[in-house]
Amino acid sequence: MNRRRLITSALLTSIIAVAGCRQTSPPSGGTTTSGTGGGTKANRGGTVTFVLENDVIDFDPLVSRAFVDRNVHYQIYDSLVAIDASGKIIPWLAEKWTFSEDGKSVTFNLRKGVKFHDGSTFDANSVKWNIDRYRNTKGSARSGELAPVDSVDVVDENTVRFNLKAPFSPLLAILVDRAGMMVSQKAVEAAGADFTRKAFKAGTGPFILTEAVKDDHITLERNPDWWGTDQNGEKLPYLDKIIVKPITNSDVRLTNVKTGDAQVANNIAGKDVAAVKSDSSLVYQQKPGLSFGSLIPNEKPGYVFEDRRLVKAVSMAIDRQEILEKVFFGVGTVGYGTIAPPHFAFDPNFKPFEKPDPEGAKQLVATTGKGPLSFEFLVPSGDPVNTQLAELIQSQLAKAEIKANLVQLEFAQILKLQDEHTFKGMTLVGWSGRIDPDANTYDHVYTGRPFNDSSYSNKDVDALLDEQRQTTDQEKRKAALRKAEQTYVVDDPARVWYRFGVAQLLTAKKLQGLEPYPDQIIRFQYAWLQK
Repeated sequence: MNRRRLITSALLTSIIAVAGCRQTSPPSGGTTTSGTGGGTKANRGGTVTFVLENDVIDFDPLVSRAFVDRNVHYQIYDSLVAIDASGKIIPWLAEKWTFSEDGKSVTFNLRKGVKFHDGSTFDANSVKWNIDRYRNTKGSARSGELAPVDSVDVVDENTVRFNLKAPFSPLLAILVDRAGMMVSQKAVEAAGADFTRKAFKAGTGPFILTEAVKDDHITLERNPDWWGTDQNGEKLPYLDKIIVKPITNSDVRLTNVKTGDAQVANNIAGKDVAAVKSDSSLVYQQKPGLSFGSLIPNEKPGYVFEDRRLVKAVSMAIDRQEILEKVFFGVGTVGYGTIAPPHFAFDPNFKPFEKPDPEGAKQLVATTGKGPLSFEFLVPSGDPVNTQLAELIQSQLAKAEIKANLVQLEFAQILKLQDEHTFKGMTLVGWSGRIDPDANTYDHVYTGRPFNDSSYSNKDVDALLDEQRQTTDQEKRKAALRKAEQTYVVDDPARVWYRFGVAQLLTAKKLQGLEPYPDQIIRFQYAWLQK
């Protein structure tokens, strides 16, 4: 094996269970056997209703910050690379790739004959335009993810080269998600400032966005010209239409699925899991997920949690096991940081706050001279599970004489306040997870990054996270990530983490072909309805 292939393979093995360098065409779509048992032939046609926990905030991957957005992005846009249901990276719009010997550039060979929904052509110029747009646009939520990219060169019509500032192990994992999603330049320029709410016919994906009525429904229609095929060479997708209905209340979402008004959901309250497992009209699936739950403090100078000892006091005071049992009914696991159980760098023995210590928290607050601690606790409105979780945390903190004043706001409002770094205390907002631990960590705690909503800054953490990005040695990456996590969770805390989630999928029995992915995003191109 030559040095180039060795470098490529080493880079890829640093991602969860990732295959070596792919130099052949991928399985171009899904399989007709998934979720059907034994090769049942898929039917074509039909409409499926998907109940989502909030409305899509931004259809433009450039500005998107929300998990709910990604549930639609993955239907209407294709990314350069993708993952299969096990988390392995597979070719997608890029059919193959090759890293240079020094690891500082990667050349992608693109799929030919692909069209955007508006009829414009996908090619190397499209890739350069998209990546440069994500990298250079002011306010881009992707700029941090793509900061290691120095420039993009068009080699020829179907070949593009990314030039990196330094070797960057998580590059392919980053390109699975929004930083690698291709949108039509024509559609973006035509819509202007309205694009993020009117991204009609803007992707190359299996479904076309045709309607978006805020807080009511989103309509996605089959792309008859999508390039994907199943294992028998039949064109995907099978469904004619997907209706996405935003419903914040988890009880109402479940009722919709039970009554047949909806056929699929991917966020089920822990209290309902046992019941849906025993319901013969439904199919519930789950697997270990990449998501984490956290309390995000505002650590900017002049705000309550500027003194991070107060963040640690909150972390010491909460009872994570009680949260898992009483709110989530044991669904998921207790969590203490950003590195989730499926990640290669996860350490099951890292349990720094395994037992709540309200007295210790009380004493720590006293040492700061800033007590008693009282703060505004922003909680997304509309879902009783969020309210129950917030009230339990509130009561746990009260045992340490810490007062959390609950304020319920729309999810989008909280995200805006986080983005502006103007919230007064802490927020209760989770993270859906990424397949490489870097993407679960770097932008959340590295100085000045777009998702660093707590305004955290620690030069030692920054150095360790930069170090792990630039090596292809998985053990060295793990050591740097573990050392960094000890710092930003315990010694100099950036947030208060409490849980790792699971990837869930609930479907009507007649809906076939789907299985949960570790990132919890549904791939509807594989779905079909029994008749």
